[in-house]
Amino acid sequence: MPEKGLITLLGTGGSAGVPMIGCHCSTCTSLTPYNKRLRPAALIDAKGKRLLLDAGPDVREQLLRERVDHIDGLLLTHPHYDHIGGLDELRVFFFKSQKELPCLLSKTTHSEVQERYPYLFGGGRSKNYTARFDFMPVKSGESAHFLGLDLGTLLFYQGGMEVTGYRLGSLAYVCDIHEYESSLFDHLEGVEILILSALRESPSHVHLSVDEAIAFAQRVGAKQTYFTHIAHELEHEKASKKLPDGIQLGFDGLQIEFTL
Repeated sequence: MPEKGLITLLGTGGSAGVPMIGCHCSTCTSLTPYNKRLRPAALIDAKGKRLLLDAGPDVREQLLRERVDHIDGLLLTHPHYDHIGGLDELRVFFFKSQKELPCLLSKTTHSEVQERYPYLFGGGRSKNYTARFDFMPVKSGESAHFLGLDLGTLLFYQGGMEVTGYRLGSLAYVCDIHEYESSLFDHLEGVEILILSALRESPSHVHLSVDEAIAFAQRVGAKQTYFTHIAHELEHEKASKKLPDGIQLGFDGLQIEFTL
C-alpha cells in the first residue's frame, strides 16, 4: 500500500478573515461554521513528522483548536502579515523542548522575517525571549530535503512579491498566486490533491478569481482541488453549487489524505 500523508487546513480565509471586522454581510453574519474562516495556514503530517505551513495571526487559536502539542518544522510561503504574523506564538515550542525549530523558506522571505523578527535569530535583549528558529533558506524552484521529506518548491508571484508553494508527493499547496510562468505546470504534473487560493468571483490584482482558479486547477488536472484564501464575498453553500466536479471550497479544520 502506498504511504499516506495528511494535511489539515487550519485556516482558509483571506487576509482579513471571515467574518471581517465591521462587516454585516450575509457571509460575515452567517451562523454556518463553513463561513468562519481564519487566516490561511495548514498542518502536514507525513512520515512521522508534523510541519506547520505558515504562521499567521490566528495560529495560536488554530493550534489550540487542533490540540497540537508539537511541531517538527515550519514552512513559510511569503512574508505578508497574514502568513507570518503569528511567528512569535511558536516560541512556546522552543521553551518546551529547548530545541531550535527548523524553518524552510525562500531567501526573500528569510530576509523579510529577519528584519521584522530579529530576536528569532538569536538577538534581542533577553535570551529567554529568543525562539531560536533554525532558518534554512533555499532557492525557490529547487527541491529540498527537509526533516527526511523531499519537498518540491514552487515559484510564483503576488503583486511582484515572490511566493513559494510546496509539493509533497501527490499534494501541492499553492496559495497567494497571481502571476506565474507556464513552466510552473511542469512542476505540478501528477498532482492529485491541489490546495489553491481563490479569493472571490470578481477580479483581483493580487489573487486569482474563482474563474481563474478553476482554469488553473483544470490545467493541473488534479483529482481534487480545494480552494483556500477565501474572502467574505463567497458564501460557502452558494459558491459551492457553482463549482465544477473535482473542485470545492476548503474550510477550516478540513483534513485531506494524500499519497507520499
